[in-house]
Amino acid sequence: MPANHRKFWVILFKSLIFIASYGFVAYRVYADDQLSNLLFNGTVHNESAWLWLVFLLMPVNWFIESEKWRLLLKPTEKVRLLQAFGGVLAGLSIAIFTPNRTGEYAGRIWILRQRNRLAGISVTIAGSIAQSGVTFIVGIISGWLWLNQNTEATFTTPTQLGLAIFTVAAGFITYISLPKIALKISRLQTPKVITKINDGIKNLNRNLLLKALLVSGLRYAIFMTQFILLLFYFKTGISVYEAFLSIGMLYAAMLVIPTITIAEPGVRGSLSLLIFGVFSTNEAGILAASLTLWIINLAIPALLGALYLAALKIDKLW
Repeated sequence: MPANHRKFWVILFKSLIFIASYGFVAYRVYADDQLSNLLFNGTVHNESAWLWLVFLLMPVNWFIESEKWRLLLKPTEKVRLLQAFGGVLAGLSIAIFTPNRTGEYAGRIWILRQRNRLAGISVTIAGSIAQSGVTFIVGIISGWLWLNQNTEATFTTPTQLGLAIFTVAAGFITYISLPKIALKISRLQTPKVITKINDGIKNLNRNLLLKALLVSGLRYAIFMTQFILLLFYFKTGISVYEAFLSIGMLYAAMLVIPTITIAEPGVRGSLSLLIFGVFSTNEAGILAASLTLWIINLAIPALLGALYLAALKIDKLW
């Protein structure tokens, strides 16, 4: 492809991402009457320290995610933490308007050398699996405790407990076996694109995967803390223990429910009302906490990522 044509497509790609990211956030904030009323016309002005702390934890959250990605990238390409942070934000700028945030996988790779970008996709997927694993485990624990506390039925039968343990163990073994699985795939006759994508996971090792799992646990603790602080800020009256149970169930549910990202705030808000509503009648506060966390942890970083991506020098799209 001629250089001038390539430059045109790169500029077009960046422009579309920039416009889509900012347009999406503007649409969510201003077109959703309930959300805009909560943000701009709300009457809650209590305990502002909680809100500031949530904002301060936002970069901590994404720097932890960036460090996890940087660790997993080591066998493929060594990048600095700030580079990884920029890549993570760039991924968010695409993830925000794609189904189930699938665009995040492709969005991060533009900070990598062209030859490593396909491998970077599978590395990103490995990190996502680690985060999903932590979410699933916490969801099982909190869901079990929540159901036992809020229903008359008993959920402690040996069969159910054994099934939960088996599911977690099978998932863990599969996760740490990803490099071996990738190695077996590499011995098959596969298209060149698949081979390059597969190389990212094949080059990982068990030690890196375990570190990624631990970092994922730390990141989960951060955004759970943010959610709890917002529940306090909006005066929901929900205790820390009740919040732990509800948040664990909420994120596990979001993990398994197919979601188009444009509808995610609505889905998250509806589930929050259903789950948290058992412990509080302050529906406005519950909804405000859920949607505010979405804006702080996803919308704002995505906008910053769009700016970063627009300024990033990309030689070729692929």
